[in-house]
Amino acid sequence: MKTYLKICSAVLLSTSLLLGGCAKTGPTTTETTRTVSYQDQSYTIPANPSKVVALSNSISKMIYAVGGKAIARVESNEKLPSEIESLPSIGHTANPNMEQLVGLHPDLVLGLPSQHEKFKGQLDSNNIPSILINYDGINDNIPLLTLLGNIFHTEDKAKSVIEDYNKKIDTVKASIPKDKPVKVAVLRATGKSVTAETPLAITASMVRELGITNVVEQHLKDNVTSKTVPYSLETLTVDNPDIILVVTMGKKDEINATFAKEMTSNPAWNQLQAVKNDKVIFLPSQWFLLNPGLETPEAMAELVNIIYGVKVQLDK
Repeated sequence: MKTYLKICSAVLLSTSLLLGGCAKTGPTTTETTRTVSYQDQSYTIPANPSKVVALSNSISKMIYAVGGKAIARVESNEKLPSEIESLPSIGHTANPNMEQLVGLHPDLVLGLPSQHEKFKGQLDSNNIPSILINYDGINDNIPLLTLLGNIFHTEDKAKSVIEDYNKKIDTVKASIPKDKPVKVAVLRATGKSVTAETPLAITASMVRELGITNVVEQHLKDNVTSKTVPYSLETLTVDNPDIILVVTMGKKDEINATFAKEMTSNPAWNQLQAVKNDKVIFLPSQWFLLNPGLETPEAMAELVNIIYGVKVQLDK
């Protein structure tokens, strides 16, 4: 009996030593997925995603900025960084080629709710994890950079990018002359109407962030939920801003016709201070219609240049 116990003890001791040795050299976990959080929602993603597709090039730029990589891109009218430009295209943001996308076998897809909610079922049926990111305003930029750093395990790089981003924003704000108060109105012109932007829209939100007076805001309710609101020439005449910033969306000819019908054809238009001083500025949609993402400091610097005539030097 004693001999049997000694043999069992020896076997158990040998097994314990063997398992202990394996534990030191093997992986610390066998899990293949993990959970990340963004905007109060949790998402299950691969532990180490390596085949990521972003259905927005603004998001792709952020991916590469934090040290991540993607395997495809969408079409763009703007010049893209070479590492993104060289990726295979899967069509346009609003209508990506889903057959081609699925054929790439991505392990994570990043999209926008406004554009890609309709594809969520197709992604789910092909067992492709996805995160649809609310990315409408400039206040979404830092949370998104933080999320991407988490996804790609590049948290330190993401923190560095965020620090640089904030430093540039602070530089732009510091350049604003304190002794030159300026009143602006931010209008949105389409082929159908001319409205005013609220701080939920990109340009008006940047104007507010810079501490510049937007005459439209005095007419808004506290619980505004829309990016634009009706705004007549009569109200604009009473507000009489120093500068009128016009964000355009749509075909140029249609926009000009609508703008003329609602604004410039009325004699009151020529009595506006901004019109008299040739300070009606049509802004490029690239930076001022959609979220400029990493280029937000540059867009804000351009606003300071337009409004105050101050050129802000930002470190590259």
